[in-house]
Amino acid sequence: SQFPLSSPGPTSSTSQPSGLASLLGPSGNPPMSLSLTKSFSLSLNDLSSCDLLSTSSQHDEVCAKVLVRTGDQMEILLGKQLQEFCLGSVTISQRTDWTCLDSLIAKTFQDYLSQVDPTGSLGLTCDSLHMYQLNQGVQRTVGGDRPQDLPHQCLGSGPVQIFATLKGLREKSVDSLVFETLIPKPMMLHYISLLMKHRRLVLSGPSGTGKTYLAQHLAHYLLQRSQIDTSDSDHESCDLQLYLSNLANQIDRESGGEVPLVVIIDDISDSAAITELVNGALTCKYHKCPYIIGTTNQPVRMTSNHGLHLSFRMVTFSNNVEPANGFLLRYLHRKAVETHQEEERDPTHRQTLLRILDWIPQLWYHLHAFLEKHSTSDFLIGPCFFLSCPVSVAEFRQWFIDLWNHSIIPYLQEGAKDGIKVHGQKAVWEDPVEWVRGTLPWPNAQQDQARLFHLPPPSIGLPNEEKKPPKDTPPPSTLESDPLMAMLLKLQESANYIESPEREGCLDPSLQTTL
Repeated sequence: SQFPLSSPGPTSSTSQPSGLASLLGPSGNPPMSLSLTKSFSLSLNDLSSCDLLSTSSQHDEVCAKVLVRTGDQMEILLGKQLQEFCLGSVTISQRTDWTCLDSLIAKTFQDYLSQVDPTGSLGLTCDSLHMYQLNQGVQRTVGGDRPQDLPHQCLGSGPVQIFATLKGLREKSVDSLVFETLIPKPMMLHYISLLMKHRRLVLSGPSGTGKTYLAQHLAHYLLQRSQIDTSDSDHESCDLQLYLSNLANQIDRESGGEVPLVVIIDDISDSAAITELVNGALTCKYHKCPYIIGTTNQPVRMTSNHGLHLSFRMVTFSNNVEPANGFLLRYLHRKAVETHQEEERDPTHRQTLLRILDWIPQLWYHLHAFLEKHSTSDFLIGPCFFLSCPVSVAEFRQWFIDLWNHSIIPYLQEGAKDGIKVHGQKAVWEDPVEWVRGTLPWPNAQQDQARLFHLPPPSIGLPNEEKKPPKDTPPPSTLESDPLMAMLLKLQESANYIESPEREGCLDPSLQTTL
């Protein structure tokens, strides 16, 4: 059936870079099944063998790569490639039984989590493992019935791989989805609960914080629940109202045509307009309407009469809290595990790489704090600025210098100018390059300090602009000729004056006379 994955809606005028999902896709409307984590070949080094293993000759042992495979049977039938994440390796000998292999795989998974998610924010444990499959198709549910043959008899020829599966929909769990998206489990359960109960959800927050990325995976989750064969189709913003109206008519007529299960409306720039659009077009019975997931970069201020509040449930994203503030660190650590196993086996080199990758979130927080002081809410830096970070010490140096000079500095400069226009100078100016130069994490970084551009303070304005009277203040002749206007201004002045507690008893004598 037709699945209108997203409609761009009215475009936003902010200059913030595109979100996480669009960063990874070649087009402006990436397919729903696109995953941010892309099939990394992650693995661990120096994994110890199970203590239950007996010492045997080297030719009797086989090193098997353990991979977590995400997805479901529906995707296989549609010919879609499943996501695979390499956890590490285990050693299997002729003496390895199924209980021991369970322990080996569980330890490998736990070691992987300790590196990717050292704070345990995802909420995943060894209990998240559901089953695994060996080369010859033999499947084993963790802790379940044991196959007749021993593990080494089920390996077959060629490279040995073990495909593990985490608990998912069939087990009434979201562990597989959490593992793939790197979004904490309690938050994912909350988002799904809101969708299932209210059917309409808007993700609001700065660009680049993962709203579209999450919307795609939530839509995918709903499709998996319904096991509906789908194809993607895009609709231009100018046709969205017509499309929704036709959809409502189709549902009301119960014609049995192809009705989408989920509609994603990406980049809502006018919340009032989209509320009127959805409520006006989808006039059919509420429980028969598709699930609607919207995203917006604009802050939504809720009032009792706000239409969007009545029609949708809101989820607000912020760089200061999960999932955005922890996602970047987990994402970079996942890449670091891959590189350590595949390329950088030197422990010293690995420690240098980890120090560099851990510096990136610190830089992000510093820039975020700078923009909060000197800019407006339209200019915030999301994790997407740093997702292209290379996991090579040599490549990182040039990548960061180019990113700083040609992307970050122009963006900060534009944000600071906007802040001056809206708020004036809110805080003492501090050039962010000074902190960056003093904390550069790669070896011999002193020689590169001079290559990083400065950020000059923005111009406050022309001198003659300061001499102009406020637009709202009438000329003196107007005040003299209009006693009512003069009295209103005195009332306003008095209200401002008595706001201070120590002046509550004071009142302008001239105002008392006027009253």
